[in-house]
Amino acid sequence: MATSPFRRRTVRLSLAAAIALGAAPALAGDKPATPEGAQQLKSFFAGLFPAAAAGAPSFLTVTPEGVDYLITFDLSAVNSLLKAAGTSYDPATIIYKVVEQDDGRWRVKSDSLPKIGFRTQESSGEIEIDNYQQSALIDPAIAFFLNGSASAAKGLLKVSTPKLEETVDFGPVSANAATTVNDGGAVSTVAQEEIADIGIKAKGFDDKNAPVNISGRIETALINLGIEGFKSRRAFDLWSLVAAHPERADLAQHEEELKGLLKEVAAPGLRVIEGIEMRKTVITSSVGAVALGDVKYELGAASSGPQSSFNVRIAADGLSLPAGLAPPAMTDLIPSKIDVAATLKGIDITAAANEAIAVMSLKGDGPPISEADSAKVSAAFLSAGPLRIEIAPSHIVAPAIDADFDGHVDYALDKVSGDVTIHMRGFEKAMAAVRNLAPDVQEKAIPVLAMAKGLAKTEDDGSLSWLVEIGPNRSIKVNGIPLGKAPE
Repeated sequence: MATSPFRRRTVRLSLAAAIALGAAPALAGDKPATPEGAQQLKSFFAGLFPAAAAGAPSFLTVTPEGVDYLITFDLSAVNSLLKAAGTSYDPATIIYKVVEQDDGRWRVKSDSLPKIGFRTQESSGEIEIDNYQQSALIDPAIAFFLNGSASAAKGLLKVSTPKLEETVDFGPVSANAATTVNDGGAVSTVAQEEIADIGIKAKGFDDKNAPVNISGRIETALINLGIEGFKSRRAFDLWSLVAAHPERADLAQHEEELKGLLKEVAAPGLRVIEGIEMRKTVITSSVGAVALGDVKYELGAASSGPQSSFNVRIAADGLSLPAGLAPPAMTDLIPSKIDVAATLKGIDITAAANEAIAVMSLKGDGPPISEADSAKVSAAFLSAGPLRIEIAPSHIVAPAIDADFDGHVDYALDKVSGDVTIHMRGFEKAMAAVRNLAPDVQEKAIPVLAMAKGLAKTEDDGSLSWLVEIGPNRSIKVNGIPLGKAPE
């Protein structure tokens, strides 16, 4: 089922709608709101957002009320800015209460969110969230929030195209976030969100006019986000610079300042972590119901000079397929549990970012980074090589399979080397399961499994193990025994 980037972003926003950033009760005193303060806030926001088109209503207003500044965002006012993209919002206002404290920090709160309707060239839809609560404590010194929380009772997203109707509904949502300020002003932030009772439905036809009728339910989704070493103050200055000079030709006059800020934000030490866990998932379609007990996904990236890395982990258990989806003989070979993790090393994210900044040019109307300079950026990214994929201890379980593995593989030019260790328990169960497969599959698989058994090392617990070594000349050894003839 194909979806546009806008629709994918909308679904993601609906699931993360309550990941707003909030605050615990503040101990500092509140300063009264004043007309002069309201004007300063309005001027501040004017420097961060594009101005409304001539004759269009203002995107936001600021009104003093007691100790609160009421900041009202008018979504329909952005329609003039989005006209070229064919996107528009129905009239809706989002109101925040902002309080200035006598310690220089600001409390931000919103206790409702209106229904938001939108239209694009290919779809329309709406987002509705009940009993939405959001608050934040912001420190201007770091241009970032210090802590926060958010909640909602339930929500609903609808997206419609001429062919397809999609909905996502969810129950109670809670989220919180906290920030630590490190030496040098960089910040580290952890945010956690829990969403209960998520429902998904899609009915209609896909882009190839094939019928679509899918529904699903997720008991709980947990989202963890983390960022370390983020230079929030410099990132804010970067945003302010770009907002003040929205036209490329204008921004080109400030290119050196722009590059200086980009280098500071891209300096080594930045790390980003994302984790998603879904508990008790059931997806129903025309072929039946697929169930999963628990699914986890983790992704991380660290910009640490030549020690930069990407890491990923995928884990799932409790897989249940509908009867008849797979041939009965395959049932014992279908994994019910997997836990696989790997890290990519031999890269330099910092060097690539610095090279991209150095070769970037906003003068003229060509690409900011030429094709030839893109090759330089790629070379900088790979400069810490050779590329290495480190496989962390990983595990796969099926009725007839119980195996774990770990190791590493190195890539240098056209040379591949490395080693992987595999342990397997109950090997005879796997052999028996393969013997129940179709004859043509048996004909290919049985000899390979028999050779593997002959090369295996028997461990004290009766499991079999294989150390597979790949030499730089692409030679292969299994438990020290060469396989075939090494390429010349």
